[in-house]
Amino acid sequence: MKVLIKNGIVVDPINSIKEKRDVLIEKNIIKGVSKKITETVDYVIDAKGMIVSPGFVDLHPNFCDPGATDREDLKSGSFSAAKGGITHVILGVDNKPAPSECNVIDYIKRYADIMPVNIYTSASITLDRTGEEIADINFLHSHGAFAFYDGLRSVVDKNVLAKAMQIIKSKNKVISIFSEEYDDKSVRGILDGTISKKLKIKNATKVDAEAEDLKINLKLAKMYGVRLDLAYITSPESIELVENEKKDNKEIFAEVPAINLILNEKDIDKYDTLAKVIPPLRPEADRVKLIKALKNNVIDIISSNHVPIEEKEKNLKFKEASSGVIGLETLLGICGTALVKEGHLTWKEVIEKISVNPSKLYGLDKEGVGSITEGTKANITIFDPDEKWVFDENEIVSKSHNSPLIGRELIGKVKYTICNGKLVYHDTIVNNNEKD
Repeated sequence: MKVLIKNGIVVDPINSIKEKRDVLIEKNIIKGVSKKITETVDYVIDAKGMIVSPGFVDLHPNFCDPGATDREDLKSGSFSAAKGGITHVILGVDNKPAPSECNVIDYIKRYADIMPVNIYTSASITLDRTGEEIADINFLHSHGAFAFYDGLRSVVDKNVLAKAMQIIKSKNKVISIFSEEYDDKSVRGILDGTISKKLKIKNATKVDAEAEDLKINLKLAKMYGVRLDLAYITSPESIELVENEKKDNKEIFAEVPAINLILNEKDIDKYDTLAKVIPPLRPEADRVKLIKALKNNVIDIISSNHVPIEEKEKNLKFKEASSGVIGLETLLGICGTALVKEGHLTWKEVIEKISVNPSKLYGLDKEGVGSITEGTKANITIFDPDEKWVFDENEIVSKSHNSPLIGRELIGKVKYTICNGKLVYHDTIVNNNEKD
């Protein structure tokens, strides 16, 4: 089958393209990228007024399958990703049991190939993600673990982390680390400050908890030369640490969650537990510094930090409620609203943060991911950069609806998602069966 994308503005940072071009797809492969293609095809996509971008790559979204499929599963998560323009996901590790066991990796790999987007498995660094005892990384790698991550939990025992880094380095794989100092008494999902005091929450997360743990993690990464993904960076102190470390270490990539770019801690007053997230929302001044760090390439990647939560787990007192928001379907809209509309980043720079850089981090760029290159598989997102749309709860594909952005107008709308040459999302199609 031949597909022709016509009249769109191709924005491909890797190939230094930012102009009107046609894209020809044949047998799932990009066969041509030129100013005018007149070849007879089976299907034409008129992308007039739209940007034709490399497919987005999202890191650590939680599909919760196996073990917590009431919140999300591989199918619903995949369709949610496709609706968000995402063609590749490196999964999070919020499974039961944790993916420190090979049967979990085997299960995900078994079903990944029949999903509409490309799914890569992550294994946890420590057994049951406790942060205290190392998982059998060699065995997990032999079963196809693509990356290693303990989720939104710090690896508490730094001797364990050091050993894990050595093994993962020998496998030429990426280790993702979440930095946060906390104890069993800490209330996660809200910072110690004005808002926590107003809500009378004692033992909220310390303001410097992220940076203090990050210092140690960066030292270990430098010592063992491992390729490090920092999931996530949200504090000014962390930004400074990363900026200094990057001067000598090119193997460090830093991520920021999209929700932390559009909301600040005052939004907890408005949205209550829906705005309870990890890493927690920070003061407005910190949000502004995050955006500046993106602009200056101190932070390389914007991720959805997609954490599906059932309504009953959010409909509790703040201290007891689970932390997290869904983010796959709003990733582009947040970037358009908080970054492009406000003049902080261009669409080219956004594409670098949500496609090019995560592809580079995981070596997917060697397969053409993160670009629109002739001879590679067609993984393409087509979006209207100017379209305003409301995040309507009735149109959410994810099984969970935990988002403070429901009902909010966003800018930048995904219109088509093409994964491995196949059209997996078209925004005029609403398929309620995708939620089954």
